[in-house]
Order: sequence, then C-alpha cells, then structure tokens
Amino acid sequence: MEKNILNLKEACEYTGFSKSHLYKLTHYRKIDHYKPNGKNIFFKKADLEAYMLRGKREAKPVLEMETEVANYILDKGFGE
Repeated sequence: MEKNILNLKEACEYTGFSKSHLYKLTHYRKIDHYKPNGKNIFFKKADLEAYMLRGKREAKPVLEMETEVANYILDKGFGE
C-alpha cells in the first residue's frame, strides 16, 4: 500500500529538499501542510507534487530554437 501522507523526513526523501527548505516553505505558506497536534508536520504527496510542478516551462520546437540562434548570431555580428 502506497502512503499518501508523509511526515517531514519522508517528504524530504520524496522531494529531495532539505528539512530547513521545507520548514521555510511551510513558514512562508508556500506549500500546503498539516499540523494536527501543533507540532509534527505532514504533507500530502499530491500537494508536494503540485508544488514541484509549478512554473512549467514549455519546450520549444527545434526549428524555433534554431531560428532564434541564427537571428542572435546575425544580430551580434558573430557570422562575419
């Protein structure tokens, strides 16, 4: 059975974040977390995944990237 609720140590292992980084994220309310007894911190896996997948950067098609590189080279005069 897969765990969906993780304690701080498990959340660190799952995300690769340090304890101090997760504490900062919780302190500044950047990431959802739970403190049922006011002491221990718990995270839902789905909340951790949502945080890690924020700010998606779309990949550009190769032709578009090649065009941008060619224009940059022409603009900067590197081709001369």
